[in-house]
This record gives sequence, structure tokens and C-alpha cells, in this order.
Amino acid sequence: MNVDTLFSSFLHEISKSKTEKEVYKSLLKSLKAMLKYDSAIVMKNDEVVFFDPEKFDVSDYIDFMEWIKQRLLPAFFSDEEGYVGIIPIVKQGKMLGSIVVKTQKEPNNELMVLLQVFAFLTGITLENLILIEKIKNSEQFMFEVLNSINEGIFVLNKDGEIEFTNKFGKRILEKEDLEDYFNFFISDENNIFTKEFGGNYFTIVKTKFDFLGDEKYIIVFNNVTYEMELEKLKQLDKIKTEFVANISHELRTPLSAVKAYTETLLNMEIDPESQKEFLSIIYEQSERLESLLNDLLDFTLIDSGSMELEYSKFNICNVVDDVLKKLLSFAQKQDVKLEKECEDVEISADKRRIFQVIYNLVDNAIKFNDREKPERFVKILVKKLEDILIIEVEDNGIGIPKSEQEKIFEKFYKIDRSLTYEVPGTGMGLAIVKEIVRLHGGNIEVESEEKKGSIFRVNIPIRSE
Repeated sequence: MNVDTLFSSFLHEISKSKTEKEVYKSLLKSLKAMLKYDSAIVMKNDEVVFFDPEKFDVSDYIDFMEWIKQRLLPAFFSDEEGYVGIIPIVKQGKMLGSIVVKTQKEPNNELMVLLQVFAFLTGITLENLILIEKIKNSEQFMFEVLNSINEGIFVLNKDGEIEFTNKFGKRILEKEDLEDYFNFFISDENNIFTKEFGGNYFTIVKTKFDFLGDEKYIIVFNNVTYEMELEKLKQLDKIKTEFVANISHELRTPLSAVKAYTETLLNMEIDPESQKEFLSIIYEQSERLESLLNDLLDFTLIDSGSMELEYSKFNICNVVDDVLKKLLSFAQKQDVKLEKECEDVEISADKRRIFQVIYNLVDNAIKFNDREKPERFVKILVKKLEDILIIEVEDNGIGIPKSEQEKIFEKFYKIDRSLTYEVPGTGMGLAIVKEIVRLHGGNIEVESEEKKGSIFRVNIPIRSE
């Protein structure tokens, strides 16, 4: 028997072994060459798990096996048919299993040492297989856990390349190309983002970590569409409730004034000058009522998608003059100076609706003036840029907070009263303005800074007809 060849062959065999059974087969192959055994049995937890070539009864050797468990070294004893040997497979003082062999010849001391070495190597290999199995099970467990989470989980390297994604993440990737977004998330200093993909809203959280010296990122996509829609519904319900209360107040105020002054005119003898003043107030409040009712009607048309335009040709500067004339008295009462710079442009549009747009913007600019400033102004600028009509309404009023600027065009929305003094209004004006501009094929935008003022800019294509 060439020990070196046997040892080399055994190492080669167990290095390729992927299962416990394959390891034991490799060991038995080497034991067969060394001991020329008649039969061999592999024992684990006192149970037979493998045998070659046939199984035999080990019940007579129980006491001997218990002694081997204490000793943890190979041993042989004689019986009627020859010799029985028990070779324990040991790792770190723990017996992982044993080989029981029947042979005709008792091994010498050199062979016993060799058996101990082979058993030791087998123990190391089995322990490694156990550890590998535990790692695989742990990986599978984590994989199942990550796949059961209804959040998209991505692990990226520093170049933004995906190294892992769970099941929910793969669904997102099927619908969206996220490569550019991943690069943005990694380079951006923020760790939390909110993005819309395919009609769904996601809160995205980025976590940077180091793995074996390499920079990695975990990106978690949490679908918050339902929560956002629910929050929107709650907010809409709140806004509608406030709108009903607000519109009731807005209607009641002019009605009360009309009623009070009418009763005075009917029941009291008053001089012509006071009578004229009272009638003027009644007229103003009636116009206010008419404006509120028109806003309600327009809002109903917008909500049902049935607002239509009546096109005609007119000079835009004439409309601007009409707006300024109508709002002059209100501006004077607020100590606001009205200015205009208007390029004569003939346009084809709905004249009444364009008047409504400019009126609303100027009216708002006057209402939200800054009472702390000694000089207050509202300026209208109208100009033509190629085939686009630009209408700008600028003021040096209280301004609009950044957080409010996207919301001011929403239905029923009113700027937080805690940010301003009490200003009358229904919250419908800018929503109506935006829809009128949209129907004309244009857009409206706002630039504003708190305490400095605002510029509302309307861009409308100039029709040729």
C-alpha cells in the first residue's frame, strides 16, 4: 500500500465532495484499501446512515461504542469472525459520526495513526459541509424574507450597478428603467426621496455601507401611493368643508350689507348724498355677489369639463385698461399703485375669459399687498414674443412661501391664514384662471419670494384666425 498515493487520492476525493454521503464514500474507499474490510457501516447519532457492501448488527457493540465516544480515538477488538473496528469522526472534541468495520486483520500502530488522520480530515470536511449548508440555509432564509417584503430592495455598487434585487424590486424594473435614477440617488447628498413611477408614488431611502472594503448602497422603494391617495382624500374633504364654510361667509357678508342698507333706505328718511352713498355700497356688494356666483358657476363648468371658449378678435391692451378701471377704486383704498406696460397686440381668444384671468391676478395682487411697505404697487406687463402672448402681473406684496407655490392653483386652496392677514376669497380664482389659460393652449407660472413679492406669468399662443 502506497500511503502517499492513498493520502493524495483521499484528499482529491473529499475536496470534490458536495454532500455528507460523498465524503463518507470517499473515506470508505480509502479504508477499503487500508483495511481490506469485509463490511463497513457509517453511524450517525446511533443510527445507520450508510453501509458497504452489506449491513450488519451492531447491537452487540453498544458498550464498546460508548467507550469510543469518551475516548474519541479509533480502536479494534476481536470477535468470532475476526476483528471489529470503530473509527470516530471527530471535530473540535465533538463526535460527528463513526465508521464500524469488520476485518480479518488487526491494524498495526502505523495504520491506526493513519486512520486517525483520515478520520480527522473527514471531520474537518464534514464540519465545513455543515457550515456551508448553514450558510446556504441562512442565505435562502434571508432571500425568502427579502422577497416577502412588499418593498423594492436594491443593492448597488459605487457605479450604480445592481448587485441584488428582491422580487418586488424586479417588478419595478420590469416597468421602469431606473439606471439614471440610481446614479442620481447615489450622487445626491440626500438620503430620502419621493418619486412617481408609472402612476405609483414611492418613498425611496438610501443607505451607504462598506462591504469588504467596497462601497455599497441599499436603495429601498416603499410604495406609498395608497397612503398619499388617502391623505389627498382627507385633505380634499377638509378643504371642501372649509370651502363650504368659507363660501357661506363670503355670500353672507355682501348679502348682509345689501339687506342692511336696503332696510335703511326703506325705513328712514335720509339725505340725497347719504342715499347715493348707500346705493353705491349696495351696487358694489351686488357686484361682489355676482362675482362669487360666477366663480361658482365657472367652477361647476370646470369640474364637469364643460367650459367652452367663445373666440373673437380684440386688442389685449383694451382688456387691460378695462381691468385697471374696474379695480382702481379697490387699489386706491388699499393704497396700492397700479401700473401697466402694454404692447398693442391683436389676438383671437375668449375676451370675457381673458378679462377674467387678468382681473383675478390683479385683484389677488392688490389683496395680498404688504401693509408694512410704504410704497405698494401692482404692475401689468403685456408683450409679444414670437407667436406667444406674455401677460405678467407683478407686485411687491407679502409673497408666497415655496411650499405653497405648487398648491395655489389647486381647487379650493387658500394660502395658510397664519402666513397672512385675513384676505377674503373662495380659493377658486386661481384654479379657474389656470383652466382658462389651459383651454387657450397656454400655461401659467409663478415666481415668488416671501416679503419681496410675486410675478404671475401667463403664456398664451397667438392664434392666426
